[in-house]
Amino acid sequence: MAKLSQFVLELQRRNVFRTGAAYLVIAWLLVQVADILLDAFDAADWVLRAVVVVLAIGFPIAIVLSWIYEITSRGVKRSDELESEEAVAAVDGRKIDFVIIGVLLLAVVLFAADRFRWIDLGGQAPVAARSIAVLPFAFLGSDPDSEYVADAMTDELIGRLGRSDAVQIKSRLSVARFKGTDRDVSDLADELGVSLVLEGAVRKADDRVRVTAQLTDASSGFQEWSDVFDSESDDWFSLHEHMAIQIADALNLQFSQQEADAIRAHHTENPEAYDAFWRGWLLLESFHSDASHPEEKFRSAEMHLQRALELDPDYPLALAGLSLANSYAYFYGVDRTAERRSRGIELARQAIAIDSDFPEGRVAVGMAFAAEDDHLSAAAEFRRALGRDSENGMIWCLLAYSCIAQSPPDLKAAEEAARIAIRHDPSWTYSYQMLGWSLYLQGRYEESTEAYQRGVEFNPDYSVVRFGLGQAHLELGNFDQALSAFTAAHELGGSSESLVYIAASHAGLGDTDEALATLEQGLEQGFNRIDAVQGSPYFAELRQDPRFRAILESYGHQ
Repeated sequence: MAKLSQFVLELQRRNVFRTGAAYLVIAWLLVQVADILLDAFDAADWVLRAVVVVLAIGFPIAIVLSWIYEITSRGVKRSDELESEEAVAAVDGRKIDFVIIGVLLLAVVLFAADRFRWIDLGGQAPVAARSIAVLPFAFLGSDPDSEYVADAMTDELIGRLGRSDAVQIKSRLSVARFKGTDRDVSDLADELGVSLVLEGAVRKADDRVRVTAQLTDASSGFQEWSDVFDSESDDWFSLHEHMAIQIADALNLQFSQQEADAIRAHHTENPEAYDAFWRGWLLLESFHSDASHPEEKFRSAEMHLQRALELDPDYPLALAGLSLANSYAYFYGVDRTAERRSRGIELARQAIAIDSDFPEGRVAVGMAFAAEDDHLSAAAEFRRALGRDSENGMIWCLLAYSCIAQSPPDLKAAEEAARIAIRHDPSWTYSYQMLGWSLYLQGRYEESTEAYQRGVEFNPDYSVVRFGLGQAHLELGNFDQALSAFTAAHELGGSSESLVYIAASHAGLGDTDEALATLEQGLEQGFNRIDAVQGSPYFAELRQDPRFRAILESYGHQ
């Protein structure tokens, strides 16, 4: 025991305990700093793990060195070269104590700052000093077929300005609903949570394009900048670049060389390919807000994007667009052949082989994986795309979908992604669909109805959100509301499944005759999951009815 006490005293004398404590505190602080910096540079996860491993290996080394060496007024000396009294005098343990206390205080400050940064006080998020909403540019030409020029101008400015971290840009989905609006700029800015609003108009006549644009400070109502741009119609991608640079200069934005190169990039030198790409790409984008006439839109988009690739085979955006057209055609039932799926992944891989970082390419790869039902890989690609475009609500929504569809589903991650999508694009129905679906699968039916109802408010003609709303109401026993939702869904996009759910709602309301009649309609129109109907709790009261058994037996044999 005496030897142990003597050993402990010797450890104290040589400041081994103090050194160990100081090392652990400083190592923890270094890990926190590394976590922040590595995240900012999009470093791989293994880099942070490597830092932790190196620091862990260094701990026993530091302890051994503190035993062997001591710090004296004459420098670092081996402990066995010093007299005991000299060593005691040489080591000022209080200095090490001050180091430990100082680092601990710094760590507490960093920890508190990090925590308070993320506290949600329940109010509206503060408006960033340099945040811009680029409203859809008006088209003033006489040819309706050229209206895409104005939409392309809006998309290009959003995309180019959004490549800089110096300014926050609202996505196209956020602003699309304000096309043609005459609302006051300050009201729009308040709704979108921005400090600046960019408006403009495009006039195209023959081979000339004229663009007028103005940037307005939402708080004062004063114009920060305005200008008129004239260009030949076959050089309008240079016009986009010039406008983005002018706006950046008006805001005194400072760009890194990488950001400046990204703002000037246009991926092709062929103006005809550029024109064909935008014609096709905008048709694909229109499907996000209007899913009607899918085959017509996909065929037309495919034609334009294929034309862009004929003109420039190495145009990465056109490759990504054509890949998405193939994946969308498969997803939405226009063409569910294996050739469609394989073509989608082939084109997406060609796109990222040319440019591995652009988000459209990663989204194309993700959608191609999703078409293959490989949703784990799809989610990984969507996350990579978000690393380059973190405010894109559509990509967050796609991530939510893959998190639900993967096996096993990650419902919490899906819910989080859907909520982020809504935060960025609060009027996009698909985000509410994903949120409602993720909540429904978690058994949170009340919250699910709220999410689906918001989706219905933004797009009353989207049958899928009405169907989801009906499912959530059915689980809650709200049979009247369920019947209303399923009926509306069936009227918008009738299917055999919606008829079976209408029958379930009638059964819940005790309307047996109507339930049986509607159920038979659903089975007659092709609903073939007889076992699901037989085992459904909503048809429990009908199981003893001979008519119910006869219907199931009749269609079960077909």
